Formats: sequence, C-alpha cells, structure tokens
Amino acid sequence: MRGRIGSRKSAFAGAVLIGALGLGAGAGSAEAPAAATAESGRFERLESVQAFDALMATIGELRGMILADAASEREAAEGMRFLLRTLAMSQDVSGDGYPQAPHFARMDTPRRKLGGDNPNAEYDNLAWNGAYDYRITGNRGTLDHLSFTVLHREPNGRSRAIGYVNERDLELDEQGNFTLWLTAKKPKEPGVWIQSKPGDGSILVRQYIGDRASEKLATYRVEVVGRKPLDPLSPSTDAEVAHGIRMTQGAVNGLARLHHYVTPGLGDSINAFMRLNSDDFGADISSIDNLYLIGTYAIEEDEALVVEVDRLDVRYWNFAIENPWHESVDYAQRKTARTHDDVEVDPDGKVRFVIAQAPTDHPNHLETAGHRRGFMTFRWVGERDTELPLPRVTKLKVEEALEFARKASKAAAKK
Repeated sequence: MRGRIGSRKSAFAGAVLIGALGLGAGAGSAEAPAAATAESGRFERLESVQAFDALMATIGELRGMILADAASEREAAEGMRFLLRTLAMSQDVSGDGYPQAPHFARMDTPRRKLGGDNPNAEYDNLAWNGAYDYRITGNRGTLDHLSFTVLHREPNGRSRAIGYVNERDLELDEQGNFTLWLTAKKPKEPGVWIQSKPGDGSILVRQYIGDRASEKLATYRVEVVGRKPLDPLSPSTDAEVAHGIRMTQGAVNGLARLHHYVTPGLGDSINAFMRLNSDDFGADISSIDNLYLIGTYAIEEDEALVVEVDRLDVRYWNFAIENPWHESVDYAQRKTARTHDDVEVDPDGKVRFVIAQAPTDHPNHLETAGHRRGFMTFRWVGERDTELPLPRVTKLKVEEALEFARKASKAAAKK
C-alpha cells in the first residue's frame, strides 16, 4: 500500500514530544536526548510499547491510503483530520473501555461525526468482558427509537451480535424506566436478560432523534454486579494497557476503511442508490432493524440533485449527506440531514429534496458544504421486510433543479 510508514521507536516519539513542550535540555545540548534514548531502551520489549508501535504503523498505512484515495487538496486535508478523529474516538470507546468498571463512552460530538453515522442520533459504547456481570438501568426519554446491540468480539477481530433490544422490548414501566442485564446466568430480579459469553464484547447504544429541539434523550448507567462504586481496583498492567492499545488499533483500522468495504464505493452508483441492510454490513456496523438506501453523489458547484422518494410509514427515518470518508457533513452549522419530523411532503406522498454544494431556498434543501463528492444515506427503523422503492435522482443546474422540483410539487397538487 502506498504511503506506508514503518513503526517508530517510542524513544523518538518521546523526544519529539519533549521538544514540542519545551522540556528539552536547551539549544545545542545533545546529551539529554541521547541519555533519554538510551534510558528508554530498557522498555522497548514491553508488550504495551510493541502495541503502541503497531498502532503507529497502522496510522501510517491509513495515511497512505487516504492520500491515494483523495481527489483534491481538501479531501486530503480533511482525511488527515478524519484519521485523528477516528483515533480519538477509538481510544475513547475501545482503549479506555475498562470492563472492570465500565462506562458509556459517547462516540460522537458536534464536530466528530464519523463512521457513516446518523447525524440525527447519539451513539454510546460500553466495553464488557465475560468475567463480569452487568446491570444497566435507565429511562427511554421521548425518542422514537432507542436500541442496545450487544456484541461479542470474535477471533477474526469482527464482532457478532449476541443480543438486541429496542424500545419495543425494554419492558418499560409507566415512567419509561428499564433494567437490562448482561450476565452469564439469568438473574432472579426483573428486567430484560441477555446472556454474556467469555471474552471481550461491547454494547452499542443508538438514540435516533426526530427533533432535537423538542425531544428528551434517554439516560442510562451501568454497574458491575456485586461491585460498589469505590471498591479498589488493581493497578493497570503492561498486558492490560497493551490490550487496550490493540483494541484501539482494531477500531481505527476498521473505521478508517469504511469507504473501501461499505458498498457502494466512491466510484459506484454515482447519483443513484442501492438497497442494503444489516446483513450487508455486519452487526458491528448496523442493527437488525436498520434498513438503508445508500448512494454516492457527484456534483459541481453549479449543479444540484433532485431526489424524489416515497414517504415511509415507519417509526423513524432520515436522509443524510456524508463526505468521502463517511463523515456526516457539519450538521451543527449547515442543513446536511433531515428526519421524518423535518420535511415537507408533497400531495402525491413523495418527499422531494434538492441537494447542492450550497444552501438553496427549497423547503427540503440539503447541502454538501462544498464537497464535490461523497455519500448520501436514507436510513429507517422498520420491519425487516419493509421496502422502499429506489429514489429517483435527477441532476440539473441549480436553478433548473429548483424549477424541476417546484413543477413536480405543483403537478402532484393538481392530481
């Protein structure tokens, strides 16, 4: 693979950091860096150091991949930032998972939205290990969709779902409270039970939001059964730290390559859609009741797409624009995604979107924020046999696209 960077010695990384922080011995002095290099050699064989070097080598490989795949300076620059965001999130949710005393780690932020995410959603991840039993308690809030996908890490590094619970299965009380158990043996106490397995796993929580201004998010917390919050824990070991770094490496490697192995690729299905579901992606990417229409867009500054789709009678759906690295385009400052609560439906039951690089005055406009190409995704929560006809996509000049959409809406009103 082009751009591969070999592993760097930790002594070099440490020397660079010391210099950057202004902690070196001063200009012209080579003795301190040399001493530091010799001193650090004592630890080169540590499992954690070897894991760190492997992680750095993977980052180097991914750097080469991004530069080879980028079609412009902007894509290359954003690709470098994307790798840092991917590393940050992977460390948060995998490297620092800590199954002995776990927590729900927020995967996305208003600026860090990656992995083909739903921008109208919040995602949390919990790392678990079969050596412990877990109890999760919480409240659904007012969301249309809340789900817990329980995953078990297989020897090949991918994860397989061993349990799935959504808002229909949580056995909510009158206030919307619930209890979810992840244990080796079924507990006597009430609540939904999922049986754990030996080894590592995770729980991916999805909160799908129709209207952020009016909806109340879910809340949830986790505890290890039989452990009190301040019970002492053993200090971190070399093997434990190394394991966390390897988990980080695996997550980075998978997320950064999504644009390669999630169909369609950037060069496929241009300005058109393909029908997909969790069977196509794998449980570690999609839940069983998430269904998709995914395509790629390619438009110039003076062009737009008119996307016509039938309105879906399902619990939740949204339409989102992504950049070439499967990052949701900045939704905090721009209109780059819409939900079933945020569209105007034409009299013929169709929803018509106008997608351009910049905002337009169409009521269902979406923008790519200047991106010339990327991905566009319909996702909805429904029954497995729910089908949506492939959307009709028409590429025109911006003003022509707006007129096309207006005429289609007027024609529908006359029928």
